[in-house]
Amino acid sequence: MFLIVFLLLGVASADDLSLSETSYSGASILQGDWEVTVDESTDITGNSENLTYSFFEGNTLYVGNSDSYGNSIDGIIEFFWFQSSIDRGTDFYVGVVKARATPGHDCYWGPWLNGADCHLWADEYQDWGEYPVLSIEALTDVSREAGAFRWDWSVPFENYGMDAYGQITFSNQYGIGANAEGAVMAHGEIPLDESGSVEAAGNVQVKGYISPEYSVQTQYEVTLYEWDVFVNGRANMMAWDMYLNLGARDSQSAYHEYFLAVQVEEGETFMLDELNFVSYFDTGWWNPVAHELGLSLQNIEIMQPVYEPASSEPSDETEDEDTGEIEEEVSDTGEIEEEVVEEPSHEDMPGLDSNNTEPIQSCNSSRTQPFEFILLPLVGMIIRRKND
Repeated sequence: MFLIVFLLLGVASADDLSLSETSYSGASILQGDWEVTVDESTDITGNSENLTYSFFEGNTLYVGNSDSYGNSIDGIIEFFWFQSSIDRGTDFYVGVVKARATPGHDCYWGPWLNGADCHLWADEYQDWGEYPVLSIEALTDVSREAGAFRWDWSVPFENYGMDAYGQITFSNQYGIGANAEGAVMAHGEIPLDESGSVEAAGNVQVKGYISPEYSVQTQYEVTLYEWDVFVNGRANMMAWDMYLNLGARDSQSAYHEYFLAVQVEEGETFMLDELNFVSYFDTGWWNPVAHELGLSLQNIEIMQPVYEPASSEPSDETEDEDTGEIEEEVSDTGEIEEEVVEEPSHEDMPGLDSNNTEPIQSCNSSRTQPFEFILLPLVGMIIRRKND
């Protein structure tokens, strides 16, 4: 596992990939139910018995649907706004979509046997027709002339497939800065053999130049093998369809992540009309018809956050709060330090014979203690000379 992570660090970008699921730099995650709002979520088939849900937990949008067989499709979505981007007079957003389809455990093989496991729809003899095990579709109306999908920077942005023999570690990254814009998708494979050696590792898709200062990236693993992802990208639509070519692992979950890049006129609100999640399951060898399950999110509105760059200069209020009367004494003491060399004063600084035994207080003792030990003896010598 550590070898895979090491390989991905070299092929994905010059910067280290975060060990967390999603990391971002130079971007702001949009606030749920405020900067990102969802009008409604509906079952894709209109079945009222299915359990459809969508809600924000903090700034993360959770969506999903499940049926009476126990089949389920779930998604986690987060939207990011880039604080600095290429000067095109537009705002850039990226939606990170994490989707999973999981077969249930209450399907039927025949009238005499129930409670058998369900399966993902695979390209096999008992599954007639080709249906995706995981499909994500985003739609917007470009006739409004208020934003469009950047299909060239959405990851994945072109078709690809995998003939893996075990776990695959993926990393997705999209970045846009003042002088760079790019997307990269990297992978590594671990075969299921005794040696555990790396079968292959490299870039799946690379385009442009990644800006490490302004980027969003993910790292994740999938266990399905012999599958293909087909991409259909246009200004008004981004669609990813994941097909399982073998049924050897059709009882496991299908998981994948996608980056949805959006460009809209600066300061304008972007409307994502639909974001659809669909999966197809096999509910029994005697049933050659694919079982569809999914949900649709309607009217997702995305707007620019209120962004205030951090200022290095403290405000007047902060100075007033941090500095009190004690600080004013230290400031006065510093001024007298310059006067002691030319014309010392007895009134402002305590002499060695002073009855005041309490030390001078300061908010930063590490800076004032050397000053006191050097200045007090000097003042005493000057006082004795004048008295002589």
